[in-house]
Amino acid sequence: MGAGRFISLVLPIFVLASVNAASGHDGYASYGDVVWASDRAEQAQFQAPLLPQADLGIVPQAPQASSAQLRLASVEGLTPLGVNFATAGDAKFRGATDAGDLLGLAPGVVNLGVQHRNPIVTDPRVRGSRVGALAASGSYWVPARIDLDTAVSKIDSRWIDDVLVVAGPYSALHGPGFEFVDIELAKAPRYSGGYESHGVTGLDYKANGQQWHGRQAFEGGSDVWGFRVGYNHRTGSDYTTGNGEQVAASYNARSWNVALGANLTESTTVDLHLLRLDQTDVELPGQAFDISYLVTDGYEVGLVLEDRPRADRLLVEAWYNRTRFDGNAQNPSKRAQFPYLDFIEFVGFTNVDSMSTGYRAAGVWDGEEGETLTLGADLRYIRQELNEITSGQQGFFAWDDANSPIPRSDSANPGLFAEYAAHSESGTRVKLGGRLDLVAMDVLADAASLANVGIVQTSAAAILGTSDFDQDELLGLCYLAVDQELGDGFWVGSSVGYAERAPNLTERYAIEPFMFLLQNGLNTVTGNPLLDKERRLQVDLRASKQAEFVRGDVTLFHAWAWDYITFQALSTVTGPPQGDIQQVNLNYVNTKLATLWGAEARGECDLTGTCTGFSTLRYVEGTDQNRDGSYATRQATATTPSENFAGLSRGFFSGLTGDDNEPLPGILPFESRIGLRLHEADPAPWWLVEVSARLVDAQHRVARSLLESTTPAFVTFDLRSSWRPRERVVLVAGVENFTDRNYREALDFRSTGGGPSVFRPGVTAYVGGELAY
Repeated sequence: MGAGRFISLVLPIFVLASVNAASGHDGYASYGDVVWASDRAEQAQFQAPLLPQADLGIVPQAPQASSAQLRLASVEGLTPLGVNFATAGDAKFRGATDAGDLLGLAPGVVNLGVQHRNPIVTDPRVRGSRVGALAASGSYWVPARIDLDTAVSKIDSRWIDDVLVVAGPYSALHGPGFEFVDIELAKAPRYSGGYESHGVTGLDYKANGQQWHGRQAFEGGSDVWGFRVGYNHRTGSDYTTGNGEQVAASYNARSWNVALGANLTESTTVDLHLLRLDQTDVELPGQAFDISYLVTDGYEVGLVLEDRPRADRLLVEAWYNRTRFDGNAQNPSKRAQFPYLDFIEFVGFTNVDSMSTGYRAAGVWDGEEGETLTLGADLRYIRQELNEITSGQQGFFAWDDANSPIPRSDSANPGLFAEYAAHSESGTRVKLGGRLDLVAMDVLADAASLANVGIVQTSAAAILGTSDFDQDELLGLCYLAVDQELGDGFWVGSSVGYAERAPNLTERYAIEPFMFLLQNGLNTVTGNPLLDKERRLQVDLRASKQAEFVRGDVTLFHAWAWDYITFQALSTVTGPPQGDIQQVNLNYVNTKLATLWGAEARGECDLTGTCTGFSTLRYVEGTDQNRDGSYATRQATATTPSENFAGLSRGFFSGLTGDDNEPLPGILPFESRIGLRLHEADPAPWWLVEVSARLVDAQHRVARSLLESTTPAFVTFDLRSSWRPRERVVLVAGVENFTDRNYREALDFRSTGGGPSVFRPGVTAYVGGELAY
């Protein structure tokens, strides 16, 4: 057991929850929170941290209906740890960039870890979920290219009302899947006293990497309509690690956010969102390509109709998101990090076009004793195309302007869902639900574009091992959650859920693009159109205690995953300096059975009226119980197609075989945070100082057949503060990693041959402020 794990387990405050957020005038949220978010926090008992607030929406707003009521019904049956969420206040106080960074920093989210690819590109991993396997609901965001952008990196954290994380198949409202991240954008305000208008100006600076963030926003409206318009601009350069090395991680990002809303009648409300993100010159250390430019346009509309003849509420929402970007592997910093690229004379360019659209419609019926029934239908449609044009030479084999694409392909997913939740006066909460989905996938590209692909320049069917690209899956999901209040603020509960997930377009149709999806990087990835759907059964047990001075909760979970999608190594390539393995070529494959289990906990203790101690912990252990599998795949060449050979261990042709029982790749190690929070003795403090230690254990459980490396333990320390000298002025300052620790995360790139690795930023001081008017 590592020192960090031991310290966290013996601490009397071994779990974290956050204290009540500042409440606004007339009982409404004081910094732009939609009213329902405060209600949900009250249900969950764990709320946003003690934060001085200054933001748009500080003037009291009239209550408004929204599609968020649908989410409220979804979390009704869960006790606190079942409702992990981050708020706009977290983003401000902790200096979050994209939505993924917010999830990694927020104290209310303990059921996920993150991979930082760049300061503004963050990939969340919920309980060991794999790269690219997690989509963000709300408007159903998906990564355009799973190794470069992410499902949440296109949404700036300052435009978010909150983000809800459900770590298990315990919601029917977010589509088929095993865990869900639901993003609620801040809606246009309403003002009960008639027309008002306000603005906010903010500026943040982080010294390490010279990261600037400026923002300007205006909002206004009356009791029946409202608007919000905002602009963010973020820039950054290379950051410095704890040992003084420079890491190429520069970026330039500009984002627009427009929110419009109107109460068309006393019982009809409509809200509209428009997002625009422009990124340029984004350097991604540890990835094959940097982003030259990225453009994302997002549109979302929600309609709520109250007191309908056939339902208490009718909720309809629709969305359309599109991302396009170009990237290349020619930046000098990239070549310095990966000398192997120069060794094989590699020249590479990539372009991506990805679109997601769909709708969700539901009727909601309210019964007695807190009963809610939700019935609905939804549709998710994704169309993606990735081109990767490369040239190079390995020994006597050379290729020129070869395309290793994900061919233009699509996924259509209509579904039906139902959910029932009840909260009785006796303290019993019950939630049960289910959904049925059909997922249809196919390649839309014409035959001519599939005839000469990959660096071996053969047919897509030969590389993928089949020409059967048209794949349909029928998916089911069902769950039951029961929680009971035992008195004196003590709750116990359990959940059981079964769900199925279809492979995504990358897992099915990728044709050898360079996607660095594992820690060792330098991977090409080949899809498998014949992958089976994943199936998972999960059980959660939880308990929480809410007392006047001590609050905490803990969750244990175990999941069995059949036909879990993982990797096998097809082949390896050696290179300088000593003939070490420099490249591992991967293929998606099902494993018969994988298991995941772990624990999450959080708690806090009011040591005095102005001092609160807090702690969190998170642990996930994943195991491939049948790593050898029943066949090995031989990689395609220019003259021979890909072929499966029964009776050989998975990865046989690469020479990288392992035990039949092996840890799953990409699993983060045990992590804990402990700290003290000094604050004014007031529910809405005007000042706050927080000091914390992040303890990460060594990761020895690695997938050796995929050349994962172990990672040492480390501890970093952060100091954060906030001060509100005036009602509408807030200042923040702090120092992250103030001991200047030189460390790397378990998922950070490191060369398989002992070459360069990516380390995290050293000491990073930051300051910021906002003025609302």
